[in-house]
Amino acid sequence: MRAWAAVALALCAAPALADGVAKGTTYIIQLTSSQYDSGYGEYLVPPLAKALDRAGLRSKGGPGADLVATVDPRSDVGAWYSDAAGRNWLYTRTVTIGLSPASADVEPEGRLAPWFSVAARLRTPDEDRVDELDCLIALAVRTAVVRYRERGAVVIDGGQCARDGQ
Repeated sequence: MRAWAAVALALCAAPALADGVAKGTTYIIQLTSSQYDSGYGEYLVPPLAKALDRAGLRSKGGPGADLVATVDPRSDVGAWYSDAAGRNWLYTRTVTIGLSPASADVEPEGRLAPWFSVAARLRTPDEDRVDELDCLIALAVRTAVVRYRERGAVVIDGGQCARDGQ
């Protein structure tokens, strides 16, 4: 009887173990037309591919991949924030990494709409720091690979990507 209980418990726990992306899963990167046309992809693709590779995924380089990865960096216009050091003008920078089945339409009606996404947010005095962008991409990818499920959205604190002295 105890053996059946152990098997039943293991079967009930199985879906939770299915979350995440398996090592060796293949991917392609899809840029929006504006990212591609503006040349912004030259800044986005290298850190995204590096982070996906480090997470154990493999680039397919064409049709037949398991997942499509997207990246959507944004920044607000900034605002004054006060802390013990005084008042500072800070921007909220967000990098959203999307992972979807490769067969999915992740840009319906011209807007990115991945099936699963992780948004890493950071308040920063300089919205154009490439090191912070790269770090936010890597952080969001690591989180997306570990927490992946078929659909959903997760928001995480990107504070660990802040430059020194923030």
